[in-house]
Amino acid sequence: MNEIDRVRDFYDRTVEDEWLRLEKNWLEYGVTSAFLSRFLPAKAHILDCGSGPGRYALDLTAAGHSVDLRDLSPENIARAREEAHKRGLTYNAAQAGDARDLSDLPDARYDAVLVLGPLYHLTLEDDRNRVISETVRVLKPGGIAAFAFISRFAAAHYQLKTDPAAIGKRRAVIDEFLYERRHRLAPETDFFVDAHFVDPSEVASVFHGTGLEQRALFGAESMMAQSEWRLADLPVAARQQWLDFAVSVAETPAALYGSEHVVFISVKRG
Repeated sequence: MNEIDRVRDFYDRTVEDEWLRLEKNWLEYGVTSAFLSRFLPAKAHILDCGSGPGRYALDLTAAGHSVDLRDLSPENIARAREEAHKRGLTYNAAQAGDARDLSDLPDARYDAVLVLGPLYHLTLEDDRNRVISETVRVLKPGGIAAFAFISRFAAAHYQLKTDPAAIGKRRAVIDEFLYERRHRLAPETDFFVDAHFVDPSEVASVFHGTGLEQRALFGAESMMAQSEWRLADLPVAARQQWLDFAVSVAETPAALYGSEHVVFISVKRG
């Protein structure tokens, strides 16, 4: 299988894990949702490109936005439709597809485009640039685009959070994330799938010359990636206070380097 086939297969096999992931990773979900709410226009027509099983799309649809879903994994799209149906919600459209090729969509169609996954599963710069170019093309002038990246420090954060005693087993993968900034799925590893990683300080430069202007750059787990699951056990009020704090400091250097995911929010020049 090529890289795209491996990524599709990975997410076809892990739909339930991906559905539950943003319950466990509640800070990533909560902080990102807060920033989206801050920047998205009311009643927007949104393309959620790399939607997964539709966690963000459900909330956006419930809030009155018109949402089109697109994901590489047909199984994720099927789950997204199922979860929407359970809640009596309807997406404007939902289909499997590749974020590098949106040629079936007209120019300047959307008020906002979310790209909260595809860029960190493309190890070739040309492929990532194609995703950005297609996003800009289908976005209206003045529209909002949000792009997620995985930090090159993410593997270390994740290991500290989940199983610090296994550093010996995982050190080679952690170093691969950190120094090679990419990971290719191999038969001897069960750690994630093909992926590309960034230094948070370099994210803004990716968008130079694209026609997008920065509105926010934040760490989705803020500075608390390693504490996220411990904080999940707190009473609701205390957890909300930590989420409020996370949002308030999410754009600081401490938050950018303390997160596993980094999100760039931008506006298309008119």
